[in-house]
Amino acid sequence: MAGPLGADGLSTGDICRALDLATGEVLAEHLLPSFSAAYAFQQFPDARPEVLLTASMGQDGTLCLLVTRTDSGLGVRATGTATEACVGVGPEGALVIQDIGGRYLTRTQDGAAEVIIEAGDVLPDERVFVGCTPGFVDDKRILVVTAEEQWAEEGTHLLLDAHTLRPLAELTYPRTPGVTAVPLGDGTWLVRDDETVQRWTTA
Repeated sequence: MAGPLGADGLSTGDICRALDLATGEVLAEHLLPSFSAAYAFQQFPDARPEVLLTASMGQDGTLCLLVTRTDSGLGVRATGTATEACVGVGPEGALVIQDIGGRYLTRTQDGAAEVIIEAGDVLPDERVFVGCTPGFVDDKRILVVTAEEQWAEEGTHLLLDAHTLRPLAELTYPRTPGVTAVPLGDGTWLVRDDETVQRWTTA
């Protein structure tokens, strides 16, 4: 929700609130470093207490925040950077981070070595990662979209190994897909074609 204004009349940041599910009572709140942003929550598939909150701020980039309920209120900690957005959450706290320019992907997880894969090492010449929606199809595979340029309307969808980020397979559809693909973590993913949303799984 919108936060308070400072002495200069500008926002000091939006507010993230935790509400009681039954009564709507405010249980805790935290002032965020973002304001006038587009927000999206993602939950980890293994019911971890944290959720990933992304705050997209247009030209100012995207903030990625891990939010959890604590005894003293809401705990909020940053992950990724304004140019490296956390865009996928996986089991055991794994995160997928995509460079805003689509030049590389990073897999990070507490207690595990960081894995980085360059687009030039695994994709055909001049192709980059696009769509800003890579994520875990399941605990073994990550779905990404690639194209020749960030503003492309059509893309190629690839499955990557969820631990090494090495390519496993290219997905084929009856028609060339767009650049939006949303993995759901249960072995399926969504794609959008004009006004139609389709849910897919591998055979």
